[in-house]
Amino acid sequence: MKCRICESETTLLFRETVLNKYKVGYYECPTCDFVQTETPYWLDEAYSQAFTSTDTGTLQRSLILGKSTIALAFFAFDRHARFIDYAGGYGTLTRYMRDVGFDFYSTDLYATNFMARGFDAKPGNYELATAFECFEHFVYPGKELEKILAYSDSIFFTTQPCPKPAPAIKNWWYYAPHHGQHIALYRPKTLAYLGGQYGLHYYNLLNYHLFSKRKLSPFVFKFLVIAGRLGLSNVVSLFLKSRTLSDADLLQKQPPLPVHVS
Repeated sequence: MKCRICESETTLLFRETVLNKYKVGYYECPTCDFVQTETPYWLDEAYSQAFTSTDTGTLQRSLILGKSTIALAFFAFDRHARFIDYAGGYGTLTRYMRDVGFDFYSTDLYATNFMARGFDAKPGNYELATAFECFEHFVYPGKELEKILAYSDSIFFTTQPCPKPAPAIKNWWYYAPHHGQHIALYRPKTLAYLGGQYGLHYYNLLNYHLFSKRKLSPFVFKFLVIAGRLGLSNVVSLFLKSRTLSDADLLQKQPPLPVHVS
């Protein structure tokens, strides 16, 4: 089995049951440290719903990660530019960031943008892309990274780094074999290798990651991620004008948006 990032030969870690029915091999790359499942043939079944019933942290995640995004976007990027939330789900983060004052847009191939209707991302250049909890879903990370880079050459994202040595499947919740969607697991070495293939600088703090063509101070990245969560985001919001009311006025002047029926 070849690594889907660097094409090195991988070694089998173990075989475990995915979706309570499929015996699946998990493989590790000795070159870039990537951990991957065998080629996933079960994804149509795994994605019969955009969100799994056990993903109870969707709203909390947007609020928590949004705080770090506020600090990073305000101090390390052009706060007046356009931003995009890639794989933005129901648009929760985009609505939150617009309520704070950032010009955010959402895109997702598998979920309907309910919360930030009218602010779906169009092709173009964006100052920064966020991509929270989606890298672990990529069958071919390089190809998916190229799709995000088509929007922005700076990507702020989260994914849980795989411990080393790789734990047994019962000892690490992030494998999540019950829903079968986590098929790509990374370590900092993996992401540095992946970013390097595209000329990107890589910055890391625990499960927070940043790819960027720009050179930033690793200390500044870590400080803004932490400080945003600890309250700097609240201070920043005092210097921005919320788009909540202006968005409502803008949408009233446009043709009615279609009603989504589930």
